[in-house]
Amino acid sequence: MSTRATPFPGDRPPRPTRRRFCRLAAGSILAVATGGLATPREAAAVIQILLPLKAVLDDSQTIIVAKVERLDPAKPAMVLTATESFKGGTPFSRLPVNLAGDKERHTPRLLKRIAEGTPIVLFIKKESDGKYMALGYTEGTWLQLLGQTDDGQTRWAFTHCETYLRRTYKGTTSELRALVVDILAGKRKAPPPDPKERPGFGPELATAGK
Repeated sequence: MSTRATPFPGDRPPRPTRRRFCRLAAGSILAVATGGLATPREAAAVIQILLPLKAVLDDSQTIIVAKVERLDPAKPAMVLTATESFKGGTPFSRLPVNLAGDKERHTPRLLKRIAEGTPIVLFIKKESDGKYMALGYTEGTWLQLLGQTDDGQTRWAFTHCETYLRRTYKGTTSELRALVVDILAGKRKAPPPDPKERPGFGPELATAGK
């Protein structure tokens, strides 16, 4: 089963980016020059390469499921609480996230796809400069978060939704959870990416805007 995509506006072709997840063979899949977390509009660009799910799992130091504990669309901000860990333990039991977003302006779209209680699968990697990069997934929508630790507390910022990663995976959250568990246990192989899948977003929540 898969979640039907909300088309990317204009179905425009990939644009040149300043930074890409391009070290597939020799380096980090999730590594990216994040710049200052305080200015997410100048942070990591949209991932446009064809990224296999296996590469995401292999490169992630931590894989968890977190639920939206609190959501404040007015700020905008949310707090995530870790509920399950599949790899790397639970270094983050609570993740405060600034939802202002970057120049892609995906915040309104994300807010229509999350609510308090929404589960998000997070694939997290710590970079050499001590900052964190995370890819999140919920019901057909991929998103990117950047994390920075100050005074012992890690704060996160949403940058944008990763619309091209629907080629990596586009099923339901529960199916991805089960798939991750089986892949890590060696019971299943990760499915290959689908280069024909169009970029987009997962469906809006039924209660969105009500």
